[in-house]
Amino acid sequence: MENKRANCIIEVSVDGVNGRYAVGIMNMRQALDLPEMPSLSYTHPDPVKAAAGIVVSRKELAGFMACR
Repeated sequence: MENKRANCIIEVSVDGVNGRYAVGIMNMRQALDLPEMPSLSYTHPDPVKAAAGIVVSRKELAGFMACR
């Protein structure tokens, strides 16, 4: 059975010296397939929280994928 959360759209950003810069918009599975880099952050999978600017770590994003 496919995890429907894997298709939730998020924005991936890189945290730099001058702030956050968008890398791309992708689904959670694609985001977790990116190489592990401590400078990456991910918008919250909940659209309301994402619109409020809440970001999560890779570990937290993987936790959302584990929930069904």
